This record gives sequence, C-alpha cells and structure tokens, in this order.
Amino acid sequence: MANIKELLKRKGLPILLFYLCAVACRSIAVYVLPAIAPDGSHSLWQQLCEGLGPTLGALVVMCFFKKKLFCSIMGASPKRSVFCILFPILLLLLFDRTNGLKGAFIFLCCVSYAFLEEFGWRGYLMGELANWKRPWRILFMTTLWFFWHVNVPLGINGCIFFAILLLSSWGLDQLANDTHSLVLCACLHGVFNLFKHNNGLLDYRLTIVLLAISILSWFVVWYYPFHRRNTQS
Repeated sequence: MANIKELLKRKGLPILLFYLCAVACRSIAVYVLPAIAPDGSHSLWQQLCEGLGPTLGALVVMCFFKKKLFCSIMGASPKRSVFCILFPILLLLLFDRTNGLKGAFIFLCCVSYAFLEEFGWRGYLMGELANWKRPWRILFMTTLWFFWHVNVPLGINGCIFFAILLLSSWGLDQLANDTHSLVLCACLHGVFNLFKHNNGLLDYRLTIVLLAISILSWFVVWYYPFHRRNTQS
C-alpha cells in the first residue's frame, strides 16, 4: 500500500499521461485508421502505428516531466545489442534459401514494432516502478499492457492472453534489469510476435531452427561472459 500511495503522490500524473497517450494512439491505429484507409489495414506503416503509443507516451512524459529512461537503446553492451539484430538476419540470408530475404525483412519489422512498445514499457514505465517489489511491478505493468491493446479478447481467450503477457512481463523484466538493453527486449518481443502471427515463415523447419539458434545465441552472448567473469573473480 505504501508503494501505491507513493506512486499516486509523486508519479501518478506522469504515468497517467503516458498511459493516456499510449491508449489514445493505439485506439486511433486500431479503429480510426482502418476506417480512413480500409485497404491499408494490413500495411506495414499501419501496423507500426499500432505500437507507436508507448513510445509517444514516453517521449511526452520525458519532455514535460524531465524523466529519464530506465533502459537505454543499446544497454550495457552496444556490441551485444547490435549482434542481437544482425545475427538472425545473417543466418536467414545465408542458410535459408526459401525464406531468407522474406524472413529477414519480417524479423526487422517485428523487432521495429516491438521496440516501439518496449521503449515505453521497459524503457520508461519500468523505471517509474523500479522501487516496487517485483511481483507487484510485473502484475501492474501486465494489467496496463493488457488493456492497452484495446481490442483484447474476452472470456477464456482473454485469460490466456493475460497469462501470456504476465509470463512475458516476467521474462522481459528480468532481461531489462540484467542488461538494460531495449534492443534485446525488442528482439525477444519481436520474435514472439513473429511466431504468434506466423506470416508463412513457420511452415519451414529450417526457418524455425535458425530463429531458435538466434534466441539461444542472445542468451549466450549476454549472460555467459558475465557468468564467466564472476566465477573468475
């Protein structure tokens, strides 16, 4: 309760402004833009607009309240963050002759969309809640994230979706704390979206294997060097 009271006193207005901007932008992208341009409902720019809200909300709050990001774009290691983007692209282009170019493009699009979300959720909001106990922070952020989607499913499907977001929030919260890299968070978030929407890529076993290798490599390059350094010291 003390954390909640502190939030309302010192951080309530910035968080409220952030969330209103995020939800408003999402609502426009989901309900207004398809009515204006019905033929572009599945276009790249319109899908990116759906994820723009958290970034826009974070930038507005940073401008008006002089807030700083909890995570930076590259985090604790720019080299590792760049690796997270380039390695999957190279794998797909070099080894996947069926889906290589298409897969690399869709991967970049999914990561770009995810980055727009992560800039707000893990970049800004997580910093505002950094002093909260982790379970409460994750639950609070998951709830905001769930309703931000505006067109959330109802009933059992809604419960499943909330559970997926809760699990994702737990994992991304840990990654953000450990690496402070928005790029890494966006890559994992983006790959999850890629698997969720398929886009025809998952019909080929090689594509799935290359993506799985990429995910494994991200954890190796981020966590193994730190673990080795700690054990040697």
